[in-house]
This record gives sequence, C-alpha cells and structure tokens, in this order.
Amino acid sequence: MSTAVKGLVAYSHVNICVTDVEAADAFYIEKLGLEKLPRPDFGGFQGSWLRMGPSQLHLSKVDEMPDTAGSMSHFALYIPAEEFDSTMAELAERGVEFANEPSNREDFGVPVRSAFARDPDGNLIEFTDVALFG
Repeated sequence: MSTAVKGLVAYSHVNICVTDVEAADAFYIEKLGLEKLPRPDFGGFQGSWLRMGPSQLHLSKVDEMPDTAGSMSHFALYIPAEEFDSTMAELAERGVEFANEPSNREDFGVPVRSAFARDPDGNLIEFTDVALFG
C-alpha cells in the first residue's frame, strides 16, 4: 500500500472549464455566495478565481466543454450536517436548480446526505455533509 507524501495535506484549488466566464461568475457568486478574487493576467487566457472559506475555485474559459458523457465527473462542496437542510433551502431560494432531492446513503458506516446541481455549463456539483478529514 502506498502512502501520501507527507507535505501533501489539502487541495489549494479546483479548476473547472466554462464557456461563459460572466455567467459562471454570476452563478457561483450570486447563487452560491463565493467571493471574487483578483486573478493574475495569464496573457489573455480568460478565467476567474473565487474563494469559498479556505478553498478556491478557478474557472478557465474554453470554446467548447469537454465531453464527460458517461462519467460522473464532479466536485463536492462540504456543508456541516447541522446546516445541511437550511443551506439546501437557501440555495433553492437563490435559484439553484437541483438534479435530485437530497438523498441519504452510508459511506464507511457513516450516514451521508447529498444533493447535486449543475452550473450554467453543466459542471456537476455535489453538496454533501461528508465530514472533512484532518
């Protein structure tokens, strides 16, 4: 069994592709409440950087979305269990359309709640109370 390199302890950021940076910003800022960050100039390469707590979400402009048909490519946003229902209600009030109602499952003997939504480009987002490690 391999072990992780000791210095690798968490994600710095996740980067996703979007075709319309302004529409993606509107979704992530207005509906999810992420904070817009300054972004370095990458020689005309368009995108946006956003903050959620200690984590960042980077958006990179593409002309066409990659084909992810047949996969479950997604990223998951953590919501503390005691705030899950109220957060789901607030997201719905902000206009987030869920692909499914919150569901229950068990991961490693621990109950988990989750729901999925898509951003304007179809990127799949999981909202979950799966506890953070650490």
